Amino acid sequence: MKHVYVEDLGKHIGEQVRLKGWLANRSSKGKLHFLQFRDGTGFVQCVVFKKDVDERRSNSATTYTRRAR
Repeated sequence: MKHVYVEDLGKHIGEQVRLKGWLANRSSKGKLHFLQFRDGTGFVQCVVFKKDVDERRSNSATTYTRRAR
């Protein structure tokens, strides 16, 4: 899988890519999890919908923690 930076995500629509960075914020609304991810180039919000991922990934989305500042 290709590593891309947040600032370049628009060039890779429809592709699977790997992001490297840290979790800036996380919130959950029942079956939806919102993960705000950051690298040195910007922020992106990722949405995890429980029915679209396996149970392990869904559970992981609820336990990720923010980076301490």
